[in-house]
Amino acid sequence: MSAPVVAGVRNAATGRHSPLRVLHSVRGARPGMIGQMVTVHPRVREQMNAFGVDVVVLCGENNVAYATGTIAPSQEPGRAGATRSVALISRDEHVLLRPSPLDLVDNARELGRALTDFPGVVAIDEYPSLPVRDALRGRTPTDASTLLARAKIVKTGTEVDLIRRAQRINELAMDVVRPLAVPGASQCDLTSAFFRAIFELGATGNTVDPVWDIVPPELAQLSCTLTGHLPFPVPSADRVLADGDVIFNDTGIDLQGWASDFGRTWTVGRAPTARQLDQFDRWCAVLNTCMAAIKPGATAADVARAATEANRGERPWFPHLYVAHGLGTDSAELPFCGTDLGPAVEDQIVLAPGMVLVLEPVIWDDGFGGYRAEEIVLVTDDGCERLTDYTYAPYTSAPVRSATA
Repeated sequence: MSAPVVAGVRNAATGRHSPLRVLHSVRGARPGMIGQMVTVHPRVREQMNAFGVDVVVLCGENNVAYATGTIAPSQEPGRAGATRSVALISRDEHVLLRPSPLDLVDNARELGRALTDFPGVVAIDEYPSLPVRDALRGRTPTDASTLLARAKIVKTGTEVDLIRRAQRINELAMDVVRPLAVPGASQCDLTSAFFRAIFELGATGNTVDPVWDIVPPELAQLSCTLTGHLPFPVPSADRVLADGDVIFNDTGIDLQGWASDFGRTWTVGRAPTARQLDQFDRWCAVLNTCMAAIKPGATAADVARAATEANRGERPWFPHLYVAHGLGTDSAELPFCGTDLGPAVEDQIVLAPGMVLVLEPVIWDDGFGGYRAEEIVLVTDDGCERLTDYTYAPYTSAPVRSATA
């Protein structure tokens, strides 16, 4: 691919060259513009038509990746924001730009001027800075998040395959980390081993700061939270693991713009107790009941109801999170099951083949700790299929499979 160059278009007011680098344009060649070939995901334009939107401005790297296939390099978040790509997509044209940092007023105004080539109703996914908001104010953009969510909620076979491959990389990396979770190791030791493994295995990025939460047996041993429940996730530090610790882990990587999500519970230095094994068995019952409920025509609320019923009428998930969420270009996206929006809203979200869900129930017995794990499933024509394929050791040596898997 040829390296992008600064556009050779002069600003009539200042006489300076535009700071916008054009990576690709379907509008025809312009002086000094060299780019890569990209295509626009047909579901984006399908939803643009449905919402009556003439042009979409995409600033979020996950949305740019979904809509154009342009994958941002893995880098520190501040640098990523300064080197972002921006896609301008109309119903029959598009341009992929590499602007100079958009927190500067002049650069944001250049983006606004580039948008003048695209008339009609504008929608934007996010504002990376206040100058961008000001620069686009005259076009009164609408929020593109619902449009994009509807486009992304059902995955193609190719997209499911990328999620499956991303998850496998995540699982293989956890094979490297799991033997290191012993008394005397630190959380940072686990994180460094995980990072090295995922990139050696071919990951293109890391999406979740690895979580190795050391959970106590009772909530009273923790600082107060707004929900009165376990604070999860908690950023990892250099805390050293001790014999008998219980770890709730949570990791996620990126493969060519598509995410994985992994979660398990590990005990440190000793086998699970009889009470801990009982917690695991109850977690399995919730998981299998949820999987039995996941099928075309069921709703997001049906999944939450199934989880609650399997847990004797109590919600088996953190009150600040949910029992299930979608997975795609984002590590958590629609559909969500068990949010504080309630069943009246979630009954409107109907499951369909091609949707990908991450089930993450939690069993908690205050005074005895608990069990948490995550399972990725794909909605199929007649039920669901597990995409996660990883052991539950040390609680059992093999994955737990339900009749619907």
